[in-house]
Amino acid sequence: MIFQDLTPKFLVVVLICLMSGDLFAAERYVKPSTEVPLRRGQGTEYKIDAVISDGTKVYLLQEDGDWAQIQLENGKEGWILSRYLSDEKPLREQVTELEQTKADLEVQLIQVDTHLAGLVEVNSQTEESLVICMDENEKVNADYQRLEEDTADVVLTKKNLLASEKQLNDLSMRFAALELENKGLKNNTSLIWFLAGSGVLLLGLLIGIIAGKRSKKRYGSLL
Repeated sequence: MIFQDLTPKFLVVVLICLMSGDLFAAERYVKPSTEVPLRRGQGTEYKIDAVISDGTKVYLLQEDGDWAQIQLENGKEGWILSRYLSDEKPLREQVTELEQTKADLEVQLIQVDTHLAGLVEVNSQTEESLVICMDENEKVNADYQRLEEDTADVVLTKKNLLASEKQLNDLSMRFAALELENKGLKNNTSLIWFLAGSGVLLLGLLIGIIAGKRSKKRYGSLL
């Protein structure tokens, strides 16, 4: 009933694990010694299938008392005394790994130094760019202030110009009025002179007429 609920993939995985016990085998290393025999069973009476040198990596399959069943990297299995196994790597491998780690760290240090030098250069360029930007900002502010001053001058000039234009228009209107008044005065003066001349002429005629009449009277009285 339980196996019916399991998926086919899970059953395949379980089957593989059961067939290959070394999938979950822990890594162990043979401790330094002259020779470690690999026997077919748990005891010195079993036949030796191989001799394992110290530092050899093996896979622990199971332990039973003083004996441990192991598997070599070539797949061969057998039993050795548990005291020959250790979970620590042999010193030569540790030294090799430490040397490799040191070499990797040296490479990383060189990369970090290179990256740091690049950052310093970028920082220097950034500072130069910042100084340039600050100078340009000061120039822009100065130009803006001058523009404000010029704008104020322009506004004042425009205001004065408008006032001058208004004054000029007022003067033009006054000049036109004066011209009209002058023309009127000229016309009145001409009329006065014309009337005066006419009056003098009439007065002369009148005097002439009166003088003629008096002369006739005198001449008549003499006759």
